[in-house]
Amino acid sequence: MLSYLIRKPILRNKIGNLKKHPLVKNSVLYVITDAVNKAVPFLILPLLTHYLLPGDYGIVANYNVYINLLVIFIGINVQSIISINFYRIDKAEIGKYIFNILFVIAATLTICGLVVLLFNEQIRSFLSVSMTFVMSGLIIATSQVLSAINLIIWRLEERPLYFGSYQISQTVCDVTLSLILIIMFQMSWQGRIIGIGASSILYAFLSVIILWKRGYLNISYNRQYIKDIFTFCLPLVPHAISIWARAGADRLIISNLAGVAASGIYAAGFQFSLIISFLTLAFNNAFTPFVYKTLSISDQGVLDAKKQKLVKFTYLYIASLLLLTFVASLASDLLIDNFLSEKYSDAKMYVGWALFSQAFQGVYLMYATYIFYVKRSASLAIVTFMCSALQVASSYYLVSNIGPLGAAYSNFAISLLNCIVVMILSARVYPMPWFNFRVLLAK
Repeated sequence: MLSYLIRKPILRNKIGNLKKHPLVKNSVLYVITDAVNKAVPFLILPLLTHYLLPGDYGIVANYNVYINLLVIFIGINVQSIISINFYRIDKAEIGKYIFNILFVIAATLTICGLVVLLFNEQIRSFLSVSMTFVMSGLIIATSQVLSAINLIIWRLEERPLYFGSYQISQTVCDVTLSLILIIMFQMSWQGRIIGIGASSILYAFLSVIILWKRGYLNISYNRQYIKDIFTFCLPLVPHAISIWARAGADRLIISNLAGVAASGIYAAGFQFSLIISFLTLAFNNAFTPFVYKTLSISDQGVLDAKKQKLVKFTYLYIASLLLLTFVASLASDLLIDNFLSEKYSDAKMYVGWALFSQAFQGVYLMYATYIFYVKRSASLAIVTFMCSALQVASSYYLVSNIGPLGAAYSNFAISLLNCIVVMILSARVYPMPWFNFRVLLAK
């Protein structure tokens, strides 16, 4: 039956057109490159769990949470204003925008540095690291912001090979250096953090050089651009904090209430969400610029037809994603038993919840794209911030009463809630035929 259908000219033509579609082609490239990028740290997980005790792994996980928080306050999501303006102004002006973004980053870095110095003792105690590592976090975070600017340009140019090659090479550099320091020099968690930091700094310098040589760094101080950057990006900070809280606050709560070793086991279990994460993020890397270009079509008739296709594709994507997540969750116990050290066997109880939490985060990204397009980032920030506050509160309550598994329950429940609320918000701020179910039956 299947072979008969494929032989039918109409279906065969549709399959051929689908393969040639730029969204599908770019998605495949992003999926492949992101799969390799995510697979490297995922595949070294057995080595890390062999050489690092759960407590050591917990320190690394908590330090990454700290770095991610600094990235939010130093970078203030400047990539978003580049994305919004990329198709609206010429390359020279984008270069001026990026130059002024560097002024913004310098200002935010200075402020963050003063805050970190002020609360240095508390941060050191909470992370269980020395002052050197606390202060180094500022440099590492700034480096990651600079790399993100370079990556967003390649993404918007729809050049997934450059985007993926950069990420993969940095990951390989990071992992190789970390393993050398951990295995050969027996540096434990310090070796992993140094590996992350050294590769981040090296590739930040590389990013600046690439931006300069490609004409995306034009020296031109512009107070209005700086004002625009702060005006657009600062409302995104609560949104970014909310995402950080949902992704990392649970680890800090577990460390505080159940110990850093329990946090390490929890973090190892949630590493398996990379299986879904790389698919959703890779697809979103291709989907976002495609949607922006599609919605900028001026012909209303053509735009309406494109909207219908976007809705149909979105529903098919969601169904496929949830099915894949269900299959992955069924195989999770087998993965844990054959993948991690016995010291981390308790991680299996977290994997299913982690996978579905990440799947709903992937659905959320689909709908958030429309909210960003109409520059309603403040509305999105309110929703996600409230959901994240609820997750932090529920995680603390549940971990206090039933242990670390409560954080996984909270993560899943809030991921679902946040997804539903953002779907509703997206439909209100940018009308799409989401409930015109005849679209699903359209040829």
